[in-house]
Amino acid sequence: MKIRPIPFSDELFYWLRMGKQPTVVDVHCTLNKSVVPRELKVALGDALRVHTNFRIRPVVVGNMFRAAVCDVKNPPLFKEDGRVRHMGTDDTRGLMLYVTYDENHITLHFFHGLSDFRGFCAFLNTMLRFYFHKLGKTGIELPEPDSKDAIPCFENILEAGAPGQPLGMFNPSDHDIFHIPEENFGNKTTMQHIVEIDVPIEPLLALSRGNESSVVPTIHAFMGRAIRKTYDVGEKIIVGYTPVDLRPIFHFENSGNSSSNFPIPYTEKMDRYDLNERSMYLRSILDIQSQPENLYMKVKYARDAIMAVAEKPLPIGLKTTMITNGGRKLDREIYTYGISYAGKIRFGDEIDPYVTSLTACAGSYSYPLWIVACETGGVLRMVLTQAYESDTLSRNIYREIADAIPGTGFIDWGHYHFDEFYVKDVRRLHRKKKK
Repeated sequence: MKIRPIPFSDELFYWLRMGKQPTVVDVHCTLNKSVVPRELKVALGDALRVHTNFRIRPVVVGNMFRAAVCDVKNPPLFKEDGRVRHMGTDDTRGLMLYVTYDENHITLHFFHGLSDFRGFCAFLNTMLRFYFHKLGKTGIELPEPDSKDAIPCFENILEAGAPGQPLGMFNPSDHDIFHIPEENFGNKTTMQHIVEIDVPIEPLLALSRGNESSVVPTIHAFMGRAIRKTYDVGEKIIVGYTPVDLRPIFHFENSGNSSSNFPIPYTEKMDRYDLNERSMYLRSILDIQSQPENLYMKVKYARDAIMAVAEKPLPIGLKTTMITNGGRKLDREIYTYGISYAGKIRFGDEIDPYVTSLTACAGSYSYPLWIVACETGGVLRMVLTQAYESDTLSRNIYREIADAIPGTGFIDWGHYHFDEFYVKDVRRLHRKKKK
């Protein structure tokens, strides 16, 4: 067993997103053939050998989080039974992930501290490559063990220094932010209400390009209009939480977390414009904010704010509670909803024909609506995770999109329960005293 630091872009989730309602991401993959459990379990073990950071077990050393890198002799694969598991315990064989299957469905359950959505999809790709190779599909190139890992991306960005002064940032704290007025399920449950909106990708891309925009700002344009039609927003500002992938901006590869986030405001005056103008305007807001100067500032702020508490000589359970509560309180105050978009997901010419759909979802605990979107098979699948029961807003979002893009579909998943992760379950290791 090797003990090593956790890159801060991963570590921040251990401080910010633990407890009864941790940030656990579930990635659902549907195949066109029935799952063969024995081969899938072996493939999961092979994928864990390739992605070093996915087989870590968090430990506490000196009142701080560290990663124990261990070999996995019994990969955590289970037949789907709908039960809620505790990450990092015997429920998941000590790991921060596990896989379930049922008929032709595979679901990867991850604690967000392992990776972002792009990393999750890379892990799934690796597992599927090993799986179909074991089923006799030849010509699939297999990666080497320990060839993919997390890197200290935040640390590298900060070490390089600020590329300039921040510019064009929108600060929600300076404005009156609209909050979705629905009665939430509360903080004592991981139950959520989930719906899916499926959008044909070609007309959506044509619409976005025709507006000199892109997919995410166009979705924000639909979202803002739907929210204003559903509720009495008045002159308050609707703000969407939007992660931005740092990999292409700072030119690195990473199997862990590599994103920062920006607030995208939708104001009352936006309703005066048509969809084309709204999406183009929102694209300009995103482009201005996601400059390297602003990204550096966001990374520095996140590290400084969390470490100011994390480095205090307090019990680690108290520190995680303080940071989690403070972070979620701030999120609730400055955001209306959140959206994460991973772009087009491809598994390669050998694997793509066997994958019929891919969706992902994560519990929405900081603000009442969280959307995870990805494109596979010519369809953008938007999974809306609600911390409340009503489907009025989600159906209005669907109608807003369907009016512009025929063929858009709506699926109600019903209630869904996510997993849990408690600091009390993290193993404590004592430092050896120097002789």
